[in-house]
Amino acid sequence: MEIIVTDERDERFIDFCSSFGCFIDEPQVVLLLESFGKIVGCSSFKVYDADSCEIMTLFLNSYDDREKIAYKLIRQLEKIAMDYEFKKVRVTFDSREDILVEIFEKLDYRFIDDVCMEKEFKIFV
Repeated sequence: MEIIVTDERDERFIDFCSSFGCFIDEPQVVLLLESFGKIVGCSSFKVYDADSCEIMTLFLNSYDDREKIAYKLIRQLEKIAMDYEFKKVRVTFDSREDILVEIFEKLDYRFIDDVCMEKEFKIFV
């Protein structure tokens, strides 16, 4: 599997998101996970404020490796966010029953309100 770093204008991202009924047109950093020439997952984030970014998409095309693919995409997004010197990353769900909440909890995200989770990066100087 290969991770491709791109942006919201990438046709592969647009097609993959639209297959989930979603259209994204805001500027974002986008990751596509390609396996054997086919996109099997994508994730993206945008600037939230001066210190943080927000994960906007996490779409997975596989039920078998869902957790493994999600971890891989989220961890890579976090690395890029740290490279951009963000101090934290957040993600918002429709409800706490979202199937991805457990994955984010395992990655040390904590609820800061009813539907928003956040992770602060531990940066050593």
